[in-house]
Amino acid sequence: MNRRDFIKQSGCAAMGATTMLSTLTSLGAVNGAISHKKFSEENAAFNDYRALVCVLLAGGIDSYNVLVPRGTSGADIGYNEYAATRGDLAVPQASLLALNNPQCTGFRGFNCNYGAFGIHPAMTGMRDLFNAGKLAFMANVGTLVEPITSAAQFQSGIKKVPEGIYSHSDQIMQWQTSVPQSRTALGVGGRIAELLNASNTNDKISMNISLSGKNSFQAGDTVSEYSISNNITPAAIGLESVPTWWNNAGLVNELRDAAIDSLVGQTYANLLQQTYSGITKSAIASYDIFKDAVRRVPSFATQFPTTSLGNDLSAVAKVMSVRNNLGAKRQIFFITYGGWDMHDNLEGGMNQKLPVVSNALKAFYDATVELGIADKVTTFTISDFARTVTSNGLGSDHGWGGNSMVMGGSVKGGKIYGAYPSMNLTDNTQSISFRGNFLPAVSTDELYAEMALWYGVSPADLCYVLPNLSNFYSYTPNNYPIGFMNFNGTTISTDDRPQTCLTY
Repeated sequence: MNRRDFIKQSGCAAMGATTMLSTLTSLGAVNGAISHKKFSEENAAFNDYRALVCVLLAGGIDSYNVLVPRGTSGADIGYNEYAATRGDLAVPQASLLALNNPQCTGFRGFNCNYGAFGIHPAMTGMRDLFNAGKLAFMANVGTLVEPITSAAQFQSGIKKVPEGIYSHSDQIMQWQTSVPQSRTALGVGGRIAELLNASNTNDKISMNISLSGKNSFQAGDTVSEYSISNNITPAAIGLESVPTWWNNAGLVNELRDAAIDSLVGQTYANLLQQTYSGITKSAIASYDIFKDAVRRVPSFATQFPTTSLGNDLSAVAKVMSVRNNLGAKRQIFFITYGGWDMHDNLEGGMNQKLPVVSNALKAFYDATVELGIADKVTTFTISDFARTVTSNGLGSDHGWGGNSMVMGGSVKGGKIYGAYPSMNLTDNTQSISFRGNFLPAVSTDELYAEMALWYGVSPADLCYVLPNLSNFYSYTPNNYPIGFMNFNGTTISTDDRPQTCLTY
């Protein structure tokens, strides 16, 4: 690069500082100072490592073709009812992968209507983990403001109902915020990070790391996500969206670094400019730390599939492998794998996408075993909503409560938690339409609360993370919201300070 080009690009950077700083801001590399008095110092005292990995299956997965009743005789004719209702959408009974003796006992007055279950034939990895006790299903979970126990309650209007229960934009946000009565709430992962930020010794790297850019799940009041690509190499990590000359080497690179540092190091009179300056400097510092850490990523024996989800989860495993170099005792990861809005070609779409999910998640679990942290990592899937159990002639349409997966060494796997609804829609009080849209038996609050307690959130702070939780659950010792996590080795805070709850 000659002097003219350098001055030209530097000048453009100076004149277009807002654009550049906006790009850097999108990296979310700032934790911010925690000012809330309720964030006790004990939150910085963790001696172990814990991680949550949220996988958003965006678009609304037809999860009633993932977890399927398979009984055909005696007292359990679940598959017969399923096939009669699903019609052309039904997965053939003979092709279902059997789950070994799954326990499904019901939840909050809802029955678990069947005893024998199988999963989609494309999900051998999930079958293996379930049967090995490392994966559980959450049956009929969804967004709720308060419990709704019958279609009559729903239709009467006496209960608060989430905003836009069939809207992608509403439900995809509500699953990430667990505040379904608001369209402007903070994210569950963001609020957890605000509470436990101090547990990580390096405040330059956010507790929240995203493989999918900006998201609602990791958005907090004073924290944000650190966004990375899945190309975890020192040459590629971090600021790949900054101009191409960023990674040039030698004297020119030093001059540019100095010029940019001068640009962002000024004491701006305008408060907004000061904020952008601080964000940019912090982003650059985070980039250097992160880039240095990934030089230490070990070789993995585990082979990840070369799919988008496989590459994302491989990147998560690599970041976890250098957690000590990043000073991380607690991490939360977010990944989006979309394309599930299958109003048509449901069979073909599921056959194509479910193996991607199953193979990537199985490889990721195996990688955590290889790293010796399988019991320290909990991975879970979320989606906008389930689908109607009846067919529209080509596929299925927007529903409500559905089935999700929770995976990890601390998960009490091999079980189906919650309450799988009856597939017989005649006089079905859990279905709010003739299409088979089910009232959730389990709330997102209860799902998140159990993982939050395992992760290290104090019971006194649960209502900060989950403002609606008191509508469903109140903590007492050894009483957990659902019961799917193994709390052996987990110290639950005995902090008896008054709860300070977040409104939204």
